[in-house]
Amino acid sequence: MFTEKNIPKLIILAPIITVILIAFFNIYFFVKTQNNYFEEESVWVENEYIAKQKNILKKEIDYIINYIEFHVKRNKKLSKEELKDEILRYIETIRYEKHGYIWVHDTSYYLRAHPFRKNKLNTYDINLKDAVGSFITKEFVNKTLKNPNGVFIEYYWQKPKEIHFSKKLGFFRLYKKYNWVIGAGLYIDDIQKSILENKRILEEKIDKYIRIVVFISFFVMVFIGFLSFIMSKKITEVFNRYQENVKKKELLLEDMNKNLEIKVEVAIEEAKKKDRAMLHQSRLARMGTMLSMIAHQWRQPLSEVAGILMELETASKFKEADDKMIKESVKESNRLIQFMSYTIDDFRNFFKPDKKKVHFYIEDSCLEAISLIAASIKSYNITLTADIKCNYEIYGYKGEFAQVLLNLMSNAKDILVQREIENPKIDLEVDYIDGYSIVRVIDNAKGVEKEFLEQIFEPYFTTKSSAKGTGLGLYMSKMIIEKNMGGELSVENTKDGASFKVKIKA
Repeated sequence: MFTEKNIPKLIILAPIITVILIAFFNIYFFVKTQNNYFEEESVWVENEYIAKQKNILKKEIDYIINYIEFHVKRNKKLSKEELKDEILRYIETIRYEKHGYIWVHDTSYYLRAHPFRKNKLNTYDINLKDAVGSFITKEFVNKTLKNPNGVFIEYYWQKPKEIHFSKKLGFFRLYKKYNWVIGAGLYIDDIQKSILENKRILEEKIDKYIRIVVFISFFVMVFIGFLSFIMSKKITEVFNRYQENVKKKELLLEDMNKNLEIKVEVAIEEAKKKDRAMLHQSRLARMGTMLSMIAHQWRQPLSEVAGILMELETASKFKEADDKMIKESVKESNRLIQFMSYTIDDFRNFFKPDKKKVHFYIEDSCLEAISLIAASIKSYNITLTADIKCNYEIYGYKGEFAQVLLNLMSNAKDILVQREIENPKIDLEVDYIDGYSIVRVIDNAKGVEKEFLEQIFEPYFTTKSSAKGTGLGLYMSKMIIEKNMGGELSVENTKDGASFKVKIKA
């Protein structure tokens, strides 16, 4: 393992090892590439050679056919048999390439011409076999009869004056007038000499390149080693200066760390103060909301009590008040006062903080929030509709969840009043999708401005005047739903207004 002391060695050795590895891989991939090239070249040469041999064979056979047809048409002196014999003897004299010659069988499998099998001429040659045991005469004749215009056949045969058999490619064509199968062949294994010569040249080329690469690599290693040595000395000097600077900074960092704990404690205390101030502002805002709603809830009962007192005063003035009327007025007034007292209890219990999570039905929280805001909404002639499609049980803080719904509906009411919307309405929808209860509060107040959509849940952000909003309602609502209850609170604009969506596991 390298330490600070042997870093200079690392600086010297690393480039040298890198050069060695690069040289090794270059040689390896070069040799591999050249071998692959040689294999591809060998296949190409072989195919090219075979194609060339086929053209030679076709030309030779075409030449013989043309020769025969020429003499058949021009013959006037010889009989048919004499002419055939003269042509066959001429065919036996033809040579091409190194070992090429022509031979003739007829369609009855008799050998009619062959320069190296004269003892078998005019004999039944159907049992002739090649080196692998194939009846080649039968194969020559039968395949040519099926392909009279020419067919290529591979077989194994001896070269003239040689013992060993070699692979041979033959081309055969039918001369129909005499029922002759005329054949010509060339030995394919001659290509091996060409391939071996190419391989020898390629190997010499590879050896030459390897020597060049090794020489260049050695030269580069010496040069880089020398350069690395100089660099290592310079880097060592820089490293030593760097170590001195690090020691100085470590001492400075130790001094900073001594004071860091105090600074952190101060920052935490300031953050707590801000959180307490934010919570206090939120409570004041909720208290204002509560008082506003109580006022709306009390307005009608107070009006009725005032009416009862006016009725009593009028009856007393005209001396029509009797005991029965007084008792009924007192009874009705007591009922209204008791209703107002219950209203105070409802609001007090509603805004009391929850201490623990419970399972509760979502419809209960919705109806509780609606009951508290209904009078306030009605006083502004706003239509409130509740469409509870599914009533699932959720787990969390029941009171706080109802406060979130109350806050969303209260915000909708405020914006409808602020923008003086005609036929204002608020829709509360409850649905169930994929294991989640979805609560939407939708208004027709023309939506949230696009530039405010991403800021609307930030603390202290509000589009209301300072007298009507603190900018904490939606922030606290998001904290309740997402941090306290593991849900999601979001907003989007619809065709007519804004839609606030609460998504929570059912």
